[in-house]
Amino acid sequence: MLAITQIPEGGKESRMKRATIASILVCLTCCAPIISGAAESEPIRTEAVQNQPETQTGSKTKSNEGAATKLEEVVVTATRVPTPAKELPVPVQVISRKDIEGARANDLSEVLTEYLPEHFQKYPGALTSVSIRGFRSDTTGVDIKGHVLILIDGHRAGTGNIAAIPLDNVERIEIVRGPGSVVYGSAAMGGVVNIITRKGKGDPSLNAGMEYGNWNYFKGRGGFSGSLLDNRVGVSLTGRTIARGSYESGGGTKISNTAYNDEAFSGSIAASVNPDHSLFAVGHYFRAWDIGTPNPTYMTPDLVDTKDILRGYGSLGYDGAFPDWGMNWHLSYYNVFDQNRWRYPEAAYGYTSATTEQQTQGIRTQATFPTLSFGRLLVGFDWDGIDVNSYTNPAGYPWSPNSTYNNYAFFAEEKIDWNKLTLLLGIRYDLFQEEILPTEGLDVRQENRDFGHTSWRTGLTYRFVDWLSGRAAVGNAFTIPSADELAGRYQSGQWMKIVGNPDLKPESGITYEAGLDAEFAGFKTGIGFFYTDYSDKITGGFPTCVDGDCTWTTYRNVEGAILSAIEGSISYKKAFTLDERPLTLRPYMNFVYYTQRELEDATLIQTLNSATVPYVPVWDATAGIEVNYDRKWTLLFGGFYTGDEKQQNFNYLSPTYNQAMDKGGFVVLSAKLSYRPAKFLEIYLASDNLTNRDYAFVDGYPMPGRSVRIGFEARY
Repeated sequence: MLAITQIPEGGKESRMKRATIASILVCLTCCAPIISGAAESEPIRTEAVQNQPETQTGSKTKSNEGAATKLEEVVVTATRVPTPAKELPVPVQVISRKDIEGARANDLSEVLTEYLPEHFQKYPGALTSVSIRGFRSDTTGVDIKGHVLILIDGHRAGTGNIAAIPLDNVERIEIVRGPGSVVYGSAAMGGVVNIITRKGKGDPSLNAGMEYGNWNYFKGRGGFSGSLLDNRVGVSLTGRTIARGSYESGGGTKISNTAYNDEAFSGSIAASVNPDHSLFAVGHYFRAWDIGTPNPTYMTPDLVDTKDILRGYGSLGYDGAFPDWGMNWHLSYYNVFDQNRWRYPEAAYGYTSATTEQQTQGIRTQATFPTLSFGRLLVGFDWDGIDVNSYTNPAGYPWSPNSTYNNYAFFAEEKIDWNKLTLLLGIRYDLFQEEILPTEGLDVRQENRDFGHTSWRTGLTYRFVDWLSGRAAVGNAFTIPSADELAGRYQSGQWMKIVGNPDLKPESGITYEAGLDAEFAGFKTGIGFFYTDYSDKITGGFPTCVDGDCTWTTYRNVEGAILSAIEGSISYKKAFTLDERPLTLRPYMNFVYYTQRELEDATLIQTLNSATVPYVPVWDATAGIEVNYDRKWTLLFGGFYTGDEKQQNFNYLSPTYNQAMDKGGFVVLSAKLSYRPAKFLEIYLASDNLTNRDYAFVDGYPMPGRSVRIGFEARY
């Protein structure tokens, strides 16, 4: 586990690295008795309980009981226990390890952009938020305040910035669309993205690779993965470093101050005394430095300011079972440290650096029990503790007051299987304790507030025939008021005076959805529709009086929005022979089309001069095809489309400043070609933005033009 306290600025990176290495060693030490005892016991269970479900499990089909075994996809994120995807009333998209490797993605933002048909607010400077169903993750402040929740192995990732999460030691990514508060609490309004760490399987192997590209791009990586002691212990270790200079846009313009450097290390170990009891430990370390942070193109170029990111994650877990009684349980502890430091060498704001730190830790406990002969009951308890601090150098100019959060939650979900029908009924109660703390540079009145919230969800699936099923669900979700919104009273001089509103309600939404899923003859497809009523949006800037002084502002709940859309996906996999050699084709497409994007807050509509929810395109789509020939050649050709949308105009020189403006859609294509001259060696050529499109996810922040990378990977 990682429990990192504040360290003086100059030595934190080296100490952070030592703390991460120590964390992994502690995890190994904790598992040592299990490993030594495993040598004379049974192998590791193949059924996963909490964080690492098998990608597929076998089950005989009724139509072919004595012949082939049909493989079912099992996912864990939607219900916190491994469940066949076809039994879930909500859509779940899975990005496999093969997809990640094929995309040559370095971080979560790159692979989601390629496969998830949603909007991204992507900026130079390693800053990206992801949207699902019109809600997006939070990239500043507290991730519990976001509207899309990012998880690592079922634990809070401690950030909503998906550009700060490497993928080198990731087994798969599960994306649950729709409200997830019934199992995860605050921030899971639009959906949940769960990054599942590799646990090490198969024969032990070493891998190493290098990659080169334009703009002085270089990536070096290596790792070890495999099972030991007759498959009783699984280990996965990875490390990598990346460097890149400033890039050019698709229009050929050099975008100065967009350089990037990082390093990432990750390790996991899973061990078992017998098939029914296992321990696992995970540690991740990530550091990025001298990340260029240019201004938008409508402002004076910023050639000197940069940003550093420092992250550490550690977890310990235990999974157990009494198979004869049909009982399973899970217990885990996690700890995340997330630091973002902006550097201003010219001290234009009176300080040379500004830092925000968030430390998140928590406990997950849950158990499942059979209920008569037709169902199972999941019950559990969660605790999350979050500390947020901000400071500057020299001290005295913090962006927001320090705060602390404690979240205690109890939840239960019943799954009932009857004939062709599966019914899910879930409920969760969250209790929050929030406190605003003394902060150097701000005049803060220390206050705390408590409040509770109940979340619920019900859904059902019905299997019409073996290959066709229908699903429907309804549930609510919420995002809490932050400590400064609820309990704050702080000021900086006479220009910033903010007081919290103890009567604030959580932002909330209720979603109704239904869909059909089919799988036959190599095809896998799904179509669905959702309708979300979003209410009680929290907004600041409302004038109020404090002790007779009416120059203060506060927060209020206002009207939200109505969002509805059609979602769909289709994929196909077919094996042929060409010149007596195997040929496999796998085309795919995912899309979302919004039928409603209507704001209901009259004040915001007047400000924007538009009633359309900004940053939600009409259309989003991803599509591609993978071709594998002779198990040596692999071609992956794909692309994504972001449709027309409204964005807020932040160009203060524009006559329509702060109003909504139209932003056109764009298509970005990519291709990756790899060749295996030998079993242990892969050589590849990759290109992103093949057509050299001049595009931006956010107005004023152009993305890289055509990039070309060549590399190799060796496995032994």
